[in-house]
Amino acid sequence: MNLPLISIITPSFNRAAMIADAVESVLAQEYPNFEHIIVDGASTDRTLEVLRKYPHLRIVSEPDRGMYDAINKGIALAHGDVVAWLNTDDLYPPGAFFAVADSFNARPEALAISGAAETFVESDDGQRVVKTERAVDDVDYWRRIVEAPVPNGWFFRKSLFEKVGNFNADFRLVADREFLIRVALAGIQPVPVARTLYRYRLHEGSATFHAEDSRHPVYGPRRMDVNREDLRMIGSFLVRSDLPLLVRRVMVRAHSEYAYRLASTALYHHRWDLVREGARAGFRFNLFFPLIFIRFALRRIFRGRS
Repeated sequence: MNLPLISIITPSFNRAAMIADAVESVLAQEYPNFEHIIVDGASTDRTLEVLRKYPHLRIVSEPDRGMYDAINKGIALAHGDVVAWLNTDDLYPPGAFFAVADSFNARPEALAISGAAETFVESDDGQRVVKTERAVDDVDYWRRIVEAPVPNGWFFRKSLFEKVGNFNADFRLVADREFLIRVALAGIQPVPVARTLYRYRLHEGSATFHAEDSRHPVYGPRRMDVNREDLRMIGSFLVRSDLPLLVRRVMVRAHSEYAYRLASTALYHHRWDLVREGARAGFRFNLFFPLIFIRFALRRIFRGRS
C-alpha cells in the first residue's frame, strides 16, 4: 500500500494547556510516514517547553500575523504530498491518516479529500459529542462551501496550493473558508469520506464559536468580530462579475444572514455603530434586507420556543 507523506501544520500561540493533546492525537495515528510542523507565534507561556518533549516535531517560533499566516509558513516548509492543518485545541480521531491515504490511493487524480467532523466538550464525565457535520459532498454543495465546509476535515495535495494560492492572512478569522471558496471556484471538488477525520474541541477559548448565546458579554462581541469579517470576505466575492448565478445566490443569502447576525447581536449589546454597519452591509447586496431581517428574527424566536 502506498503511504504518502502527510504534512500536518499546527499554528500555535500560548496554548501550553492543550497542545500536547493535539500532538498526541497525531502520534496515535500510528501512521509511519508523516511530519508535524508547529508554527508558533512566539508564545510567552510554557508552549515551547511542552513541545520540546517531542523530538519528532519541526518547530518554528517567531512573531506572525495570526494563525493563517502561520499556516502559510508551514505550507512553505512542508515536504509532504498531502497537507492538512490541526489546531492546538483539536484532535485527529484514530485511523484518520490511513483513511486519507486509502482515499487518495483510490482516487490518485484527486486534489482534496473532505471528511466528516465532530465537535465535543469535555467534562468530569469525559468527552461528549455535541455536533457532527458530514463531509462536503454533492448534496447542497455550494451552501456547504460558503457556510459550513468544516475546513479542518479536509486534506489537500500540496500541488493544490500552487493552483489556487495560500490563505489570505488579511482575514484573521475566516481565511479558511475564503480559501475553500477559491478552491471550489477553481473547479476543484473534494472526494468525500464518510468517516470522521477531525474532532473540534468546544471550550471558552475557541476562536470562532462557543456554546454560549450571542447575548453573552464576552462571546457576543467575539461573534460580532467574526460576522464583520464574514461580511467582508463574502463581499470580496460578490463584487466579482464572473460569479456563476447559483454561487451568487448562495452568497447573497449568506451575506444577508451574517448582516442580520451582526445587526441583531449589536442591537442587544447597544453597539449602535455596528447595528448601522450590519444594516448597510445587508442593503449593499440585497434591497430586500429588511424583509430578510424580519424572517431571520422570526425564525430565531420560534426556535427559541420549541
